[in-house]
Amino acid sequence: MSNQDSIEIIAPGRVCLFGEHSDYLGLPVIPAAIDLCILLRGHPISDRRISVRYLDTDKSDSFDIGEQTHYRHNRDYLRSAFNVMARQGFKPAQGFEAEITGKIPIAAGLSSSSALTVASILLAAYLSGADLDESEVARFAYQAEVAEFNESGGMQDHLASAYGGVIHLRFTNGSPDVTRLPAKLEGIVIGDSLESKDDTVGDLAFIRETVEQGYEGLSNALDDFSPRRTPVEKVTGSLDELEDPIRTMTKTTLLNRDLTRQALEVLNKQPLDYEKIGQLLNEHHRLLRDGLDRSTEKIESMIRAARDAGALGCKINGSGGGGTMMALAPNKEKEVAEAIREVGGKTYRIHIHRGANISVQ
Repeated sequence: MSNQDSIEIIAPGRVCLFGEHSDYLGLPVIPAAIDLCILLRGHPISDRRISVRYLDTDKSDSFDIGEQTHYRHNRDYLRSAFNVMARQGFKPAQGFEAEITGKIPIAAGLSSSSALTVASILLAAYLSGADLDESEVARFAYQAEVAEFNESGGMQDHLASAYGGVIHLRFTNGSPDVTRLPAKLEGIVIGDSLESKDDTVGDLAFIRETVEQGYEGLSNALDDFSPRRTPVEKVTGSLDELEDPIRTMTKTTLLNRDLTRQALEVLNKQPLDYEKIGQLLNEHHRLLRDGLDRSTEKIESMIRAARDAGALGCKINGSGGGGTMMALAPNKEKEVAEAIREVGGKTYRIHIHRGANISVQ
């Protein structure tokens, strides 16, 4: 490693195609990395410090390396990435000066914070000489973003950014099992409602706690209940004994589980059946809107406009309650983007991304 090296790290955001609000409940999910990315550029320096400028917010940070550094505020992800890596024995051999910028809308359901954390883990790994695979990058990024600050999210964002492409994620004995899918989806348009979300972390925590209460109720009623395997038809009577919102949110979670299974079959086939994928996206959105109360009037207006302009399917992204939606509109991207803008949204025409990477020049 030379002070003359120029380093560039790219970490993509993601859309959750199927299984929204499922991974943190231990259920399968199908995300895709997208070419809205965090870009970190810089070079090693002789000082034993990490110095960073965030170009989009005109903020900066600087801290010593080699020791655990304190957090200036909650969700201090660059510092937490270096702290997590140091605890694993990966300590930087020298300092670094960087600039960070990004194209991912912040707090909009496209995993901007996870992409930043993945990029930070890759930087810490480079400076310490660690050779991490995608799974390790994602695991350390999850620890730095979620576990370090006692938050409620799952690992799908970090795995999607680290692996790239379209992946199927399931959990076996608590460990993620990632399968790369052959699907090369085209025609995705992102619409940003420009609505701020009040409490993403609180929303996730509420859904998680509510559904886990539902799981507990079903386990008490049925000796062999399994969130991963038990058919919805088998628990209908027991669900009716639960109070709302526990009943509705738990049933919605199980229906989303089954929808994700259907989507996996479709996405594994070639050529892709875009009509069927669109239908499944529409059904997924209906469940998120009606069962988990995740949509807004603005998002609904954007989705109606996109469908009227030719989109095959649409859904809200991320935790919901604002943020972004996605439309699947192969060969209709321009018309759909214009329709979304006409009702007040900001649009991005995106492609699937190959995943986080680092280059040295």
